[in-house]
Amino acid sequence: MTKMKIVSLYRWGTEEAQRDKLCCKLEPGTFEFALVPQTESEEELHRAVSDASVILSVPMAPFMDRAFLEAAKGLKLVHFMSVGYDNIDLAAATEMGISVANNAGFNAVAVAEHAIMMVLVLLKKAFYAHHGVVQGGWPQKEVVNQEQYLFELRGKTLGVVGLGSIGREVAKLAVAFGARVLYNKRNRLSEAEEAALGVEYGTLEDLLRNSHVISINAPLTEETRGMIGAAQIEMMKDDAVLVNTARSGLVDEGALADALRGGKLWGAGIDVPRLPDEQEAFRETFKGIGNVILTPHIASGTWNAVNQFNEQIADNLARLVNGEKPYYLINDVWET
Repeated sequence: MTKMKIVSLYRWGTEEAQRDKLCCKLEPGTFEFALVPQTESEEELHRAVSDASVILSVPMAPFMDRAFLEAAKGLKLVHFMSVGYDNIDLAAATEMGISVANNAGFNAVAVAEHAIMMVLVLLKKAFYAHHGVVQGGWPQKEVVNQEQYLFELRGKTLGVVGLGSIGREVAKLAVAFGARVLYNKRNRLSEAEEAALGVEYGTLEDLLRNSHVISINAPLTEETRGMIGAAQIEMMKDDAVLVNTARSGLVDEGALADALRGGKLWGAGIDVPRLPDEQEAFRETFKGIGNVILTPHIASGTWNAVNQFNEQIADNLARLVNGEKPYYLINDVWET
């Protein structure tokens, strides 16, 4: 029996640590596991995946174009270890009969909690107040006075852009806080589903104009890239809060920074992936803005989410070995 070759493009930990966590449900001797080094050139990368049956990847890994996929001659499955899958030529993979799956839902609760945390911190100006205290001040009257108050989430309208697994968890938490929830997604839910979740559908423009808080949870595709630009920010309420825990390409961050500096929005929170060469420019974009919270893509890093991350990938690799259709297929390509 030919061994299944699994190649990981996700450069965290050691090869042994990844293998032990992700291949724990496979019989020893039935597979090979390889972690591609960080320094691989395109030519070396193509050679490293040439005999791969499975490629494990994340959005921050090298882009998998047609040439990359053609180099992996025996490739059956590209399994994203993340929810996002925006660095593959999906049309080419589908045309070539390669299954593509993501790690749907593993971090839904973790990211939703992070989003709501940022919303609450912004509504209460908690970060600004904390910074003032630790710097030796006591900014009580600056934060709360006769001309300025803080806000509660209860009674506000929270708009969810993208109602996938994470967006649904954001909606559940917002409902629990007593907020009205609007949502926008490509395929509207049934009336029964909307009632069960406690949400109302709106066009993107309706959502932007009527929401006090906006949570971006859409996938990054050609259709959604740049969906929140200067024109969309102008539609928002002047005291709106915008939180993006999805992808940077969804929001024009320069326009967002300008709006914050100009007093257009109450605040913003961002937790999205960044390549190393993008991080300095990101910091500079929001430098000196006091009503923005920037976290370094840590929303998924809970103990619970990491364990679910490993479990779902291990299950899918076992299904592949057993000739079963993997879960979470994006392109629904599968041949036993």
